[in-house]
Amino acid sequence: MHILRSRIVLLTTLFVAIGFTCFPPEAATDELPRSSRVGPLRIPLASYERIPISTVQAHPDRYQMREIRLAGLVTSIRTELITNRLICGRAHERTKLTLEDDTGEIVIVDQGACGRNQSRLKAPMLQMGQHIDLLVLINTPTSPGALGSTLEATIRFLDLVRD
Repeated sequence: MHILRSRIVLLTTLFVAIGFTCFPPEAATDELPRSSRVGPLRIPLASYERIPISTVQAHPDRYQMREIRLAGLVTSIRTELITNRLICGRAHERTKLTLEDDTGEIVIVDQGACGRNQSRLKAPMLQMGQHIDLLVLINTPTSPGALGSTLEATIRFLDLVRD
């Protein structure tokens, strides 16, 4: 019985070793591009449903204080220096970019050093004409007496579209 158990362990070890040497790690990967992982749970960005810009603009209340995924083409970028230290305790850059998809366009804000963009890629690094995939927080601040609400989208995670 002991000899049989030893042979099983030996054969299993041998087969595992042969499998590791015969098949390089690249052979085990799939053909799909890897998605960036977002947030404390490291959820793949691609697992978030991509919402069309026109849907967000038509029903901003549905997305109030929610993180949603948008994707599109960067059509403009404006970076400004914010010197008001009351906002986050120090001067910082704020970048506004216009994102366009097949359904419309939206202005998105990256608060720079005061924001919550967790990605390595920051908005000032982008160029016009690049396709991006991003996670944004939607906020529709309302003030008393305002007829309509404005839509604010701030970047939580930013990545280039992977082909």
